[in-house]
Amino acid sequence: MNGEILEPYYNYWGKAAGNSGEDPLQYHLLVYHCLDVAAVGRTLLMKDPFLCEKIISPTLMPPNDAEKNRALDIISHLLALHDIGKFSGRFQNLRPDIMERLQGRTCKNEYTVYHDDMGRLLFEEDLWKRAWSENWFGLNLSDDQFNWRDALRPWVFAVTGHHGKPPEKPKNNLTLSMLFDSRDRNSAIAFAEASAGLFLKEVSPRTLDFSEGTLTGFHRTSWLLAGLAVLSDWIGSDCGHFPFCTEPMPLEKYWIHALHHAEDAVRDAGILPARVSEKTGMRALFPNISPTPLQSHVSECELGFHSPRMFIIEEATGSGKTEAALVLAQRLIAEGNGEGIFFGLPTMATADAMYGRMEQAYLNLFMSADHPSLVLAHSSRDLSKKFRNSVIPTSDDFIEPDRKGEMSASAQCAAWLSDNRKKSLLAQIGVGTIDQALMGVLPLRHQSLRLLGLSRNILVVDEVHAYDPYVHKVLETLLEFHAAQGGSAILLSATLPHKQRQDLVTGFSKGLGIDAGTAMVQKSDYPLVTCVSREPISEIPIDRCEQTHRTIAVECVNDPSFVKAILSDVIKEGRCACWVRNTVDDAIETYRELSRLFGQDHVRLFHARFAMGDRLGIEHTVLDKFDKNSTLEKRRGQILVATQVVEQSLDLDFDLMITDLAPMDLIIQRAGRLHRHNDSSKRGNRGTPRLIVLTPSLDGIPSAEWYSALFPKGAYVYPHHGQLWLTARLLADRKKITMPDDARLLIEGVFGEDAQGRIPESLMQAELQSDGTDMGGRAQANLNELKLDEGYRSTPMQWMDDAWTPTRLGEPRVTVLLLKWDGSRLSFWSSPSEFAREMSLVSISEHKLSKEFEYGGMLGTALEQFKQTLPDKGRWQVLVPLTKNNGEWSGSALNAKGKRVTVGYDSRTGLVVNKS
Repeated sequence: MNGEILEPYYNYWGKAAGNSGEDPLQYHLLVYHCLDVAAVGRTLLMKDPFLCEKIISPTLMPPNDAEKNRALDIISHLLALHDIGKFSGRFQNLRPDIMERLQGRTCKNEYTVYHDDMGRLLFEEDLWKRAWSENWFGLNLSDDQFNWRDALRPWVFAVTGHHGKPPEKPKNNLTLSMLFDSRDRNSAIAFAEASAGLFLKEVSPRTLDFSEGTLTGFHRTSWLLAGLAVLSDWIGSDCGHFPFCTEPMPLEKYWIHALHHAEDAVRDAGILPARVSEKTGMRALFPNISPTPLQSHVSECELGFHSPRMFIIEEATGSGKTEAALVLAQRLIAEGNGEGIFFGLPTMATADAMYGRMEQAYLNLFMSADHPSLVLAHSSRDLSKKFRNSVIPTSDDFIEPDRKGEMSASAQCAAWLSDNRKKSLLAQIGVGTIDQALMGVLPLRHQSLRLLGLSRNILVVDEVHAYDPYVHKVLETLLEFHAAQGGSAILLSATLPHKQRQDLVTGFSKGLGIDAGTAMVQKSDYPLVTCVSREPISEIPIDRCEQTHRTIAVECVNDPSFVKAILSDVIKEGRCACWVRNTVDDAIETYRELSRLFGQDHVRLFHARFAMGDRLGIEHTVLDKFDKNSTLEKRRGQILVATQVVEQSLDLDFDLMITDLAPMDLIIQRAGRLHRHNDSSKRGNRGTPRLIVLTPSLDGIPSAEWYSALFPKGAYVYPHHGQLWLTARLLADRKKITMPDDARLLIEGVFGEDAQGRIPESLMQAELQSDGTDMGGRAQANLNELKLDEGYRSTPMQWMDDAWTPTRLGEPRVTVLLLKWDGSRLSFWSSPSEFAREMSLVSISEHKLSKEFEYGGMLGTALEQFKQTLPDKGRWQVLVPLTKNNGEWSGSALNAKGKRVTVGYDSRTGLVVNKS
């Protein structure tokens, strides 16, 4: 720098090109990369005042401009220190060639401690002392120093933990002097002081005083700061926007360059908020729909400005809850309560269906000139052609030779742009499984990025009743986090028990700082809209929707042969029907039997144990024959045997519904597939909709095996046999379902607190065992989930990779990759087709199929060679090669006990596993 003596911190690299490039010594100085990331973070907050307020306001900094700028300066300074651990020679020696050029030396110590962990240690042992003695942050020095250290520590962990997990204390008793020699340590300190001089030189006229709320404020906001650090490091690592620079220049001068580059980088990332449309309400968003009472209510109800609130909408299927949620979410955004929307749904199928609906509507929510983004978020989203066509391709990035076995920030950039699970929560509109949001409150890498995105969005959870106790408990914690971070939520259900509604209200109220005893739900009206905010809870009854008012005749039978006789009449009369079995094995067995009785032309099978390519084809056929546009000719004499896959998402319409006995909420869902669309030109005169429930006999006192005797496999799927008895008893006594009038009576009659006393004594043991399992699920959730007020910090036995995410409990499942073996070569089951590998995947319970069978000979060799061609070398799937014998495809695998099993597959029946 014009003959001046260089500061020692210019002798360290931060980003580097790969070794195979034309110039293997191409690199970016560490201090410049640090300023790049700080510039991105500052720019993001300046351009997103909504997010900025969420991070700054809870730290007790008054929202005037002077204090806001001071907060931005503090955050910029901390972000500039995010890679302070890279000053260690252990990291620098990952590229000994560059270290030799810059410092004329190399380092003999191995890189065994990650640089974020080293950065944490450096701050705690060196930098904090200087920050306090020189009062970098403008604190009241008469306060207890250690109180302030404890308050700010999660903020330090947030920036040093920018690789997606909190930094840990170095293991094996490694001390600071073992990780940094004196030269590296002094260089790091010198840069930290220079950064403080750059960002914190303006002295505030008011010091920050420590109070009771200070600790909570900094701890709660640390989760968002951690997400900001991850996002800033991602964008700041893009060498396309931040070209490598090796020329030393004053930090003040480079900072101006970094801010200029950050403007372009943040804009091109497409994550800035879009302006909401000035037109709101049903008539603006859905001008061709005549509003239902629910939709009219949400278009006009009073909302608070900048006031987080949660709505629980309980209304029957077909009443327009999705449209109502969109209207309400847009109004909340317009009132300053959010910037986007994330739809969380129970399954990938429901997410796919919602994505299709949102594709037509989401552009009306925002100003079209802002080009809002819509992202589908689940593990199979690449199979959606519509979504693939909407994705803008990205270019390759430089690789940072960072930690062993882990992608660097630059590589994470490119990979992250195609990682739906993370990008979805930063988009203006995200649609995915609820798991993507739940990951935000579980100790998983990059959970903070999910929380950051979600904090800007209105969280909409559909089918909120459809989750087991473990997921329900994690959802309660997610609502607590979301409320505490100023977020609003909308929860939708047709069959939500009173207790679950109270649990959800309690979770959100806890995040608002409201005593649980003052936020109690009282009303049992249906339909009902419950609103939770810092004001007293409101429960507003809604007029019923006449389009959804109907009565369904219910008949309980206990003889499967009677069901087959009914189906025979259906075929003779030219009508259509669906029989929902509770397990895949039962569905396959029923399909085979009905096919023998009526012929394959009349019977179809639909369940979740098909290879993805076959499943998508079957789903298309099912929709063609049974959706609202199907004709009498297509439907005539058609029987669909299915599992729970038809309960949600697919808009199917049957003349007759038959179902195995299941919990009451699922019975209501299945009944909702009856006579959904009554256009006489397409359906004719169908009369009263009819539901047949196959149930064990209700005569006399039930035995302990009352349910399992008729449904030996289904007994494991639905273990609450007492609740099943209550369901059957209610349906048999009433002989009809009138919706929405009966909704509350039917649900509380089975799941209500008073219902337990009506369960027969013979079924109580099974019921109590199931209750214990449910309690265990909630306890496991409490153990797994993060604690809001503890702040961003490492915890033992947590922060696992996403591949092992405990977003749901239940029986472990494995993904099977089906292959064809013709005697000389292997190919994917779905070859030739686009995404042949993905189309050949199928999921199954681990106890049925757990590991690959070790083949020898040509097949064994071919299998090992085939694995090497797979993106993950076959690590995350069980490969099953199938051979065709006598027209049937079969192969071998091992079950959970290590026993050999025979695996059969057919495109009409799916995957079948039998003992060898």
